[in-house]
Amino acid sequence: MRNPQPFIVIQNGKPLFTVHAYSIDQARAIVAARLADTSGIRIVAQGKGSLR
Repeated sequence: MRNPQPFIVIQNGKPLFTVHAYSIDQARAIVAARLADTSGIRIVAQGKGSLR
């Protein structure tokens, strides 16, 4: 079984929160359901080996 990967949600250059999802598409769906205004939102995967 796969482990969810952390994705950082950034709005206007500031990190908002981290979402754990299996894919970038799933992370986008979670963010769209959580936030009313998704303008300026960027979702990036944490690099492997980075500190959590």
